[in-house]
Amino acid sequence: MKEKPLITVILPVRNSARTLADCLYSLLNQTYSNLEIIAIDDFSTDNSMSILRSFKKQDTKRLRIYKNVKSYGLAVTLNRLIKKTKGSYIAFMDPSDISKLNRLAKQYRFLLKNPEFIAVGSQCSFINEAGKKIGKSNFPMENSEIYQNPLHGISMQFETVLINKLMLPKDILKFNIGSNPFIYSDIFMKIIPYGKFANLPDSLHYHRSHPSTYISEVRKNILSLIKLLIKGRTLYDYQAPIRTFFSPLIKSA
Repeated sequence: MKEKPLITVILPVRNSARTLADCLYSLLNQTYSNLEIIAIDDFSTDNSMSILRSFKKQDTKRLRIYKNVKSYGLAVTLNRLIKKTKGSYIAFMDPSDISKLNRLAKQYRFLLKNPEFIAVGSQCSFINEAGKKIGKSNFPMENSEIYQNPLHGISMQFETVLINKLMLPKDILKFNIGSNPFIYSDIFMKIIPYGKFANLPDSLHYHRSHPSTYISEVRKNILSLIKLLIKGRTLYDYQAPIRTFFSPLIKSA
């Protein structure tokens, strides 16, 4: 039987000792077994690196760990992770989160059956620091709806996404250091011309954040959001009407 393609899960880590073990357990026990997990510790001041080393001893083949010589921030760490990937598919993960054990298998099957799709996310349950469920997502499932406002945490949760790297030009998956707090949304808009996006109806992920966080972040950074829209229209050929792009803010007002 032909082996399934390699999936690379990239994991940026920074002072995540409280939640990191649960996160790694959920990745190493995925039902999709042909995967590699690459973690870079961004110069944590807690024992995150010790936890990574402990898990590395348990799975030397699939877990690769590195440490930055100083704290470079999320965008630089993500770019370093991307450069180290070997898989045909790339999945993203937050060290505070937990993926259900069938997450990658379900997402891979979707992309295999739907070759016009370049990326697939899922619904997620929102949990607090203690792991208690505090809400659930209602992300749009259709590409046309996601395209209208491709914003992290509003139309998709980036940490749930699996991307078919084979459909992308080389080196396009590069995070922009100057696009905070919209570094994930910037990537969405950059790759959206190359294929369709979808969210599965299944809740396959636990994310430690309150659902209202993203709307408040957008409101606090409205000028950065406008810059993102201008950039998307001029550099990435993003063509959605301005009103629909800002519709999450209008609906929540």
